[in-house]
Amino acid sequence: MIDDLKNIFSKIENKDRSSLILISLFPLSLILGNLIINIFIILISINFISELKKNKIFLRDKIFFLLLFFLCSLIINLFFSTNLINSFPRVLKFAFVIFFILEIRRIILIYKKQIINFIFKTWSLIFLVLLADISVEIIFGKNIFGISANIDGRIASFFGDELVAGAFVHGITLFFLSYLIEKNTKNYFIILAIVSIIGISFLIGERSNFLKLFFSIILFGGLLIKINFLKKILLIGLIITSLITFINFNEEYKYRYFDQIKTLYTKNGVSKFLKVSEYGAHQNVAIKIFSEYPFFGVGVKNFRFESRQEKYENKDYEATKAKNSTHPHQTHLEFLSETGLIGYLSFIIFIFWSLLIAVKGYMQSRNPYQLSAIIFIISTLIPILPSGSFLSTFTSGIFWLNFSIMIGFINKRKFKS
Repeated sequence: MIDDLKNIFSKIENKDRSSLILISLFPLSLILGNLIINIFIILISINFISELKKNKIFLRDKIFFLLLFFLCSLIINLFFSTNLINSFPRVLKFAFVIFFILEIRRIILIYKKQIINFIFKTWSLIFLVLLADISVEIIFGKNIFGISANIDGRIASFFGDELVAGAFVHGITLFFLSYLIEKNTKNYFIILAIVSIIGISFLIGERSNFLKLFFSIILFGGLLIKINFLKKILLIGLIITSLITFINFNEEYKYRYFDQIKTLYTKNGVSKFLKVSEYGAHQNVAIKIFSEYPFFGVGVKNFRFESRQEKYENKDYEATKAKNSTHPHQTHLEFLSETGLIGYLSFIIFIFWSLLIAVKGYMQSRNPYQLSAIIFIISTLIPILPSGSFLSTFTSGIFWLNFSIMIGFINKRKFKS
């Protein structure tokens, strides 16, 4: 690995070495915590800003204008925020995120495949270490540092009380599989990796992230794994059958994946489930906040304050007393309640056009890393499924990293590679 790094360093400009290291280790920052994530984002963005004169070509890019459009919508939202002091830091951070995205795009565009693969190789090694640690906790009840989850049927790993291991696995898995494909790994090994990751994600116990990962892997594998269609269908059927069988014979996971959500399997199950769960109470409050502040919401990061008010209690929801939360656990409702219809439509326009440009770019490049990021972005924004707070440090860190890769490969053929 050290020799590999020396070889890579000999092929890039001195000023870009720090960016290469920071980008390569960014998944590690996601494990180390919010402070480290923010430091990485700021340092990577500063690397772009420090060479702004040379990088001005990227400021004429349509991607930059899309990012600027979304930033402007957040700035406008500040004028209508019910707590400006609370909202301002997150909006300011997005300004740094823009340059973070552009710096990753710049590195991808100007350097050869060997150097870009080094980044994904490093991400894959970090990913494998995490999977190994998760496996240790699954088997022995504690990870290598003696950490265990405080909820039955959940896995903590290096994240401790945060319980976001499933979100991390969802965010990095497809890049790992893409790296295997780029290295011309045998199909049977890739399929083994897919089955293992699905199994580990299931055992982590984060239901929503498992469903998103399962959707992502199936779509990714369907498009890129070179086996015939019938074998793909049989493999999917075998995986689903194995998971159902496991649930039936394991009381802990049966409770987690069936008993806790069995209402969903009845007539009008979704509506019934929401009325008996905290998720439902949170989402009901978000809808009420949106109806009260329909155009601009209450401001970024202000759901946590607004949701405390008694006027949002709804006795039709059993968990209405637990309605207060940092976010409504659903990305679309988070934007509607905090940024209103104006902010939500701005976000949808931004994402839609970004995806449209990226898909068009993928049709030309057929780059698996880009496809991985496109699928992740789509899976993250699936309606109904619960989610983390979109603009929180950890969740947004994974999202913007994927977004950077998604738009990073656009027009790469126009640059030397």
